[in-house]
Amino acid sequence: MKHRDKASLYQELAKLTEADFHLDRSLTLLLGQSPKAEKRAFLEGMKRGLEAGQGIAESITKNNAALVGGLELSLIEAGERSGKMAGAFNHLARYFSAMDAAARQARSALIYPLVLVHLAILLPELPAFIAAQDKDHPGIRMIIGLLGLWMVIIGGMATWRGLSRRATESAGVDCWLNRVPFMGSARKHWALARFTQVAHACLLAALSMSETVRIAGRATQSGLLKKASEETAVQIEAGGTLSSALADAGGFPPEFVHAVATAEEAGKLDEEMARWAAAETMLANGAIESASLWLPKIGYAAVALFTAYRIITMMQGIYGGMLRQIE
Repeated sequence: MKHRDKASLYQELAKLTEADFHLDRSLTLLLGQSPKAEKRAFLEGMKRGLEAGQGIAESITKNNAALVGGLELSLIEAGERSGKMAGAFNHLARYFSAMDAAARQARSALIYPLVLVHLAILLPELPAFIAAQDKDHPGIRMIIGLLGLWMVIIGGMATWRGLSRRATESAGVDCWLNRVPFMGSARKHWALARFTQVAHACLLAALSMSETVRIAGRATQSGLLKKASEETAVQIEAGGTLSSALADAGGFPPEFVHAVATAEEAGKLDEEMARWAAAETMLANGAIESASLWLPKIGYAAVALFTAYRIITMMQGIYGGMLRQIE
């Protein structure tokens, strides 16, 4: 399911839940609106689970495991246990709206550089294509150039996705990806935003601190924070405080650990987690905006250098042939 569809789904569920509609009735109303196939499958799976006497989180886990991620399951579980499902649905709606906006912004920023690199491959070959002789093959060179470009693009996307999937469990891969310019910063902020969103919901549900940290860590989609969260939970169970356990486990930003220590002393951890969730979401969007500003400029520079190289080689071919004839 796309981020936009998930944002719409959770917004509708939040609106109906806030209006005190029973969840069974809400699902029936949404199914009556002829939703898209994946959205319908999600709603029908949840409805089947509830009719079988399962809880909300359990019904989603058993019937919609392929359509949801750890963040959704963690927030819905916390919302169900606290009796505040509207808050959980609103959290998810805001998160997926932000993710959809960030993805659209990143895609729009890459369109112009992609157009330019296509032109850089095609335009230098046009004169040779127009004046082609039997022994020349400019059309084949165009096709090879375009195929090579798309192999690089598709290969790069597949590699990034594969590494991103591994990074959800591997702290080493996650740490390495976090060092990638622009995208690494966005990844770190999104991971901490997920942690604080889920931790806030769990605190409202009055879950134990160790359980809160474990559930929030699983929702981060970050191998580094997941490992640090598990170590933090173990230290809390051994009698440590949340802030000291976070500091000893590592993985979390020092400023976040200091803020947690202050909030822990003041007894306002839930408010602090809510503030950090909002702030980290804004910072993640800011990192995407920075990437959308700088990546096209880097792309323009690379395309300009490539175009200059192609023009120089083309001119060398033309005038080199003329000079050989003169000689």
